Amino acid sequence: MDELEILELTVGNGLDVRSLIKYDENCVTQVVLRLPPVSVIRQACYIFFNGKYKTKIRDKTLYFLTLLNSTDQLSIAMRNTVPKDYEGIAYLIKCCKSDIITDQLKISSNQERISLSMNAVLSLG
Repeated sequence: MDELEILELTVGNGLDVRSLIKYDENCVTQVVLRLPPVSVIRQACYIFFNGKYKTKIRDKTLYFLTLLNSTDQLSIAMRNTVPKDYEGIAYLIKCCKSDIITDQLKISSNQERISLSMNAVLSLG
């Protein structure tokens, strides 16, 4: 069984970040500059594979990006992507349909609560 993966990447020296971003019927992978809280990542994975809402965003990796950034605005979510000539740290996030996560997380900030609430509301359509 695949599990939720969060990896720190060193971007530069010819690393093609776009080749890491992918989707198939079982897993979705995205690369971001700023890592969201684990609770938001887990919620994004759940909504991505179990949500009933039909999004207007056709590219599934971009839809996952909006969930990771707790927004329905693609332009806002794109601010957290890796620019073309960027060199530095970025984060690869991969989640799969088969991920079963049952442990509880402590929500540590109001911003985290707002992000989780925003995703929950947006997932209702």
